[in-house]
Amino acid sequence: MAHTNRVQPATPAPSVPPDPSTTPQRIRQALISMGPFTAALVAYKGILDYLLPEDWFSVSVLRYLFAGVCALCVGLVLRLVSQRYATDADRTPPVDPQSPPGGPSVRRLLDGSARGVLAEYREVRYRENDLTGWSQYLNDHLVLPTAVGTSYGLRMVTSFDIRDPRIRRHQVVRTLLALQKPGGGWAASTQRDRGRPEITAWVLAAMFRAGVDDATKADLVRLLEGMLDPQEDPIGMNRTAVMTVAISTLAEVAPTSPLLPRLARRLTDGAHREDHDPALTYWSEHLNGSAKSVAHTARSVVALHRAAGVLADGAIFENAARSGIKWLCGTDLDLRTTDEQLRRPVDDGSVDALMIGHFTAAWVAKALMIPGAEACEEKLAVAVRETLRSHEDGVWRWHDDTRPIWMTYQGATVMRDFALRTTTCLQ
Repeated sequence: MAHTNRVQPATPAPSVPPDPSTTPQRIRQALISMGPFTAALVAYKGILDYLLPEDWFSVSVLRYLFAGVCALCVGLVLRLVSQRYATDADRTPPVDPQSPPGGPSVRRLLDGSARGVLAEYREVRYRENDLTGWSQYLNDHLVLPTAVGTSYGLRMVTSFDIRDPRIRRHQVVRTLLALQKPGGGWAASTQRDRGRPEITAWVLAAMFRAGVDDATKADLVRLLEGMLDPQEDPIGMNRTAVMTVAISTLAEVAPTSPLLPRLARRLTDGAHREDHDPALTYWSEHLNGSAKSVAHTARSVVALHRAAGVLADGAIFENAARSGIKWLCGTDLDLRTTDEQLRRPVDDGSVDALMIGHFTAAWVAKALMIPGAEACEEKLAVAVRETLRSHEDGVWRWHDDTRPIWMTYQGATVMRDFALRTTTCLQ
């Protein structure tokens, strides 16, 4: 007889202290929910009693139907207006380029992000395994902890030094090791049952920050290096996003890897120069592509800067990063979030698919905050303001209104770094 495996929570989700600021929001939401309905009833009564003479209609039922349609229109218009108001009111106020966010407000924002991520930490029992971690989307309690979600939850914990006895980092690392695909490595839930370099690199960097033994790290680095072979993965190795995450991870986890300078050179050679000024370089979704991409240029700048810091010939890659920064500073930037689909054919004739989300504004802010970068304060302020635009109640929302944990991690780190960059010491 067929059966399903039930997920049994081992411990309840951590309680989150109530936030007094949510009370006005709840009142506003209640008014928004009931207001249009009330207005429609009032409009219906007013139209019948005062606006529609009975002799206008040959049949009395038409008068009632017409009044109902008019009242419905009034309610719908009010509903749309109130929803627009609620969306604008709930979002974090924009950053004034001349007045960077102060310490206390940024602190509250980061505390809210930490609370939001802590609340989503779960411990579950599934198929005789204890899984601890996070799903990829916040508030998605029906999905088991995933490799992507858990790796970014772990990044939040380590980056913001979240100390909570309920989060056992060593157990989270063990969960990530248990979530490997056959043959080793990790893949997203939308991909097939085979480890892929982009996901493996994301997970490996998070594990390294949380602490993993040297033997395990060495094995995983060798596994990742084997995936980064143009013969093994020609499609992935031609994607700027895959290259940048691999370079950033190796620069942090295995700076002496012989593959790192080759990957950095491959990414550098994949840049495209502006015809009117060869000193300005940008990147596309594909290496050597001519389509200008703000997100991929910013990601390449960050990756090359990290590689330059650990390689003997780092000046070459630092110069390439600076050329990308100059392009970002001199270009009319499109900071909208974008999606990139990465599709690889597999042996059975089907397709291995991954949707990569680019939080463009956050990546541009990271690139423009690189130490020693060309002064571009106005563009940086615009990028930070755009980063904040999708923030709400401690978390960040994607353009489809989902709340991916990686977006909250990227948004929170940008706000932290920007606050540190603009804060002066007291004398």
